[in-house]
Amino acid sequence: MAEFKKVLAATDGSEHGLSAVVTGAACAAKLGADFEIASIVEVLLMPPEYSPPGIDAAKYEPEFVKEARETAAEQAREAGVPDAPVHVRAGFTAQLVNKVAAESGADLIVVGGHPQPALARSLVGSTGRRIVYLADRPVLIASEPRREPFQRVLAAIDLSSDSREVLDVAGAIAGACGAALRPLFALEPLPLMISEAAIYDEAERARHAREQLEALLDSANLAPGVEGRMREGDAGHEILEE
Repeated sequence: MAEFKKVLAATDGSEHGLSAVVTGAACAAKLGADFEIASIVEVLLMPPEYSPPGIDAAKYEPEFVKEARETAAEQAREAGVPDAPVHVRAGFTAQLVNKVAAESGADLIVVGGHPQPALARSLVGSTGRRIVYLADRPVLIASEPRREPFQRVLAAIDLSSDSREVLDVAGAIAGACGAALRPLFALEPLPLMISEAAIYDEAERARHAREQLEALLDSANLAPGVEGRMREGDAGHEILEE
């Protein structure tokens, strides 16, 4: 099962960043892991031609960095981890968050998300999405500053080679929190042209998928009593419904 020794929370000083810091600190405590914070200053990247006349943004770098460090430290105090190390960097957030994670040896990255993604039209902003796309380690999206342990963990898998790692990570987090774990596989309908040419009918295809799911769960190192579920339909919709 996955082992977490260090958790890194990424913050930009906003409320979403606070959600990442508070949730990350609480997760680290439950996982018995170290906790650190990454704060990236992007304002310095403004091209000179867009700067106000007579102003050189680079001259203000020490002030921007100082402010970012102070804000991150304040969020750390609010999260109950005032001594958490804070990494402040200037540059592109997504690349630098992942770089800090690699340099510090973090096993889990926590970023902030919108509490009402349907209204925001996105769970995370464009920067958050880039962090996820570039990450070579698990990323947790925190949509609220959660201090309480998780009670239920849904592990959405697709039966690919990555599914085992998903189960390992979800199982470790669920185990640390004493949460119930539910693996879920969504069997999506085949496109019409492929469906008409398929060797198996839909019932046979569903039976084969269930066999694959059961074999995957049997091979995973999950706690006793964990049972997987299979739903049929669009994966995104079925995962959210579950």
